[in-house]
Amino acid sequence: MNWDDLRYFLAVAEEQTLSGAAARLSVNHSTVFRRINRFEDEVGARLFERLADGYQLTGVGEELLDHARAVDQEIDAVQLKVLGKDYRPSGVVRLTAPDNLAYAYLPAYLASFSQQYPEISFELEVGAASLDLTRREADLAVRATRAPPPHLIGRHVVTLEWAFFASSAYLEQNGRPRSQAALTSHRLIGADGALRRLPPFRRLDADPALTITLRCSTLNAMSAMAEVGCAIALLPDDQAKPSLVRLFSAVPAYTSDIWLLTHPELRRTERIRLLMEHLHAAFRADPRLRAAR
Repeated sequence: MNWDDLRYFLAVAEEQTLSGAAARLSVNHSTVFRRINRFEDEVGARLFERLADGYQLTGVGEELLDHARAVDQEIDAVQLKVLGKDYRPSGVVRLTAPDNLAYAYLPAYLASFSQQYPEISFELEVGAASLDLTRREADLAVRATRAPPPHLIGRHVVTLEWAFFASSAYLEQNGRPRSQAALTSHRLIGADGALRRLPPFRRLDADPALTITLRCSTLNAMSAMAEVGCAIALLPDDQAKPSLVRLFSAVPAYTSDIWLLTHPELRRTERIRLLMEHLHAAFRADPRLRAAR
């Protein structure tokens, strides 16, 4: 039995479908199907029941699952130990960041870093989903969070305020509100999906005097809608753009903290250390975030 067999077994056991396991392992559906069948032949036991809605572990499979997870954790630990002793300014850094920071800020930061360290390359995963740094789904994460996970280490970058923004075209047509109380006579952009759970948007939804005329599931979409004059948007200050007028900060005050995070075992890996220092300095020096400290 080798680790690669257990890796396929573990992916199917946790995803419960061949397609889910294939996406996780970055292989095609037929490869997972073939590898699982071969693995069952090698161990001489049926590990999964093939059901209409997916794969379910048999009794033997359940017994094997805990052992496979233990091996998986040991392999991850070995990889982190080895990477943590890599002092060369070269190699690949897997980086993850939320949409707006990835689109509006990181390109310039990474371009200037590449000029200094051309042998370091990047894999950038964009989105709000939190990748598991312990499993090396990412080496370095840019995250908006008030409470970083205790098993990670990192540096606080900035604290962003939330404020109301509108386009000049909207303000010319509808007038400029001077306070939050004046928003009752204006159109607002609300949150949809997971964003509705954030405190600023929960408060907007709870105020019956406000008129929410459209909803978006991402901050970038809200910002884009505000830019073309649809309505007023409540956004963190990293969404500030020349095409948007910052009206006033939200009351009560809401803030978002931006952190750079990595796994403790990787903190001395040279390429990760260098990139973390560069990104921290770049964010702090960015004039768009000068008021956010």
